[in-house]
Amino acid sequence: MKKYFLYLPFCLLLFFGCKKEEIGPQCLNCDETFISNTSSTDVLIINEGTFGWSNASITLYNKSNNNVNQNVFKNANNGTDLGDVAQSFLQINDKGYIVVNNSNKVEVVNISDFTSLATITGFNSPRYMLKINNSKAYVTDLYSNSIQIVNLNSNTISGNIAVPGWTEQLLLHNDTAYVCDMNNNNILIINTLTDVLVDSIKVGISPNSLVLDKNNQLWVLCSGGFNEENARLMQINPADRSLVQTFTFSNINHSPGSLNINRNKDNLYFINNSVYQMSITGNSLPSTPIVTNSGNLFYGLGIDPTNNDIYVADAIDYVQNGRVFRYSASGSLVHQFTAGIIPGSFWFIE
Repeated sequence: MKKYFLYLPFCLLLFFGCKKEEIGPQCLNCDETFISNTSSTDVLIINEGTFGWSNASITLYNKSNNNVNQNVFKNANNGTDLGDVAQSFLQINDKGYIVVNNSNKVEVVNISDFTSLATITGFNSPRYMLKINNSKAYVTDLYSNSIQIVNLNSNTISGNIAVPGWTEQLLLHNDTAYVCDMNNNNILIINTLTDVLVDSIKVGISPNSLVLDKNNQLWVLCSGGFNEENARLMQINPADRSLVQTFTFSNINHSPGSLNINRNKDNLYFINNSVYQMSITGNSLPSTPIVTNSGNLFYGLGIDPTNNDIYVADAIDYVQNGRVFRYSASGSLVHQFTAGIIPGSFWFIE
């Protein structure tokens, strides 16, 4: 799943006019109203929107009553549009940070009602944000050859860390940030006390997502690029930065993405057309999906940290509003509903 290049205008033309038959009720109990108070039963769907159209949005889904509320940012801020391509979301305490890629900004909102608190500007093409501590965060970038350091108190960029190219997802373990380096097929290692790039680990082509398991082992999913090599799932020991094992996908046309992990941090999940689950102690890649796509275009994945429910986003045709499917931990369909255009990721409100 090479979602990173799907915004090119010529790609969108391929999908105009495509339709899918609905599978039962799509948006029962949908609202478009101001939200006064979110809760831990709410799930955010970050809808990227169509590249260049400034129609990114946030959908809020209440998993206890299945209520769906669309355009929560716009409705909370007097009709102000969120911007162009909502790439990712991060919650830090009582604030939410919406990374808006093509608008070159991060919107800061009150997590309870999504009213705007600040807009952090000065980015080139921001992708993902990582909390380092209560006053500092990192933001990766597509074009700037640097990771931006954000002062969370002033909501400004306070510095940057030079990197050799496009950076994607990142995570924090102890005082070290591990970052997917898409251009050079590395995991970058940054000392967060000094904000210095100190080392890198060579992995497969196009590392796009990573997680940390219960044994403090790092797992990295590499898509293989545009049929440049077979995709790989790789396990790394952060203690000595060694490669523990590599699982290679059998078909060069496979392009997995959206690596996730469950609440107990002992099961991995990823999209490879369908959704697959793999134990961290497994000795081979899973051959049977836990959720079959059934003709849908699975684009985003999230695992509920409270009960391991599986949320999958269907981009449909990248033009019309997408769908979200909620499955139980065992893979049984629980609910489905309409989201915004190109639902790409999920956030489970804490």
